[in-house]
Amino acid sequence: MLGAMLEVGADAVLFSVDYPYESSSEAVEGFERTTLSAADRAKIAHGNAERLLRI
Repeated sequence: MLGAMLEVGADAVLFSVDYPYESSSEAVEGFERTTLSAADRAKIAHGNAERLLRI
């Protein structure tokens, strides 16, 4: 996650899970443990999708 963010920036990364092949709860727990700032985590978790989809 950090590598992707450093390469393209937090404004170009979306969080997703490869359901049903991966555990959603484990993916969310891992995402919440990242060292990203709260602002970058919010962009990646939902802010970028809301901006792109205009929702």
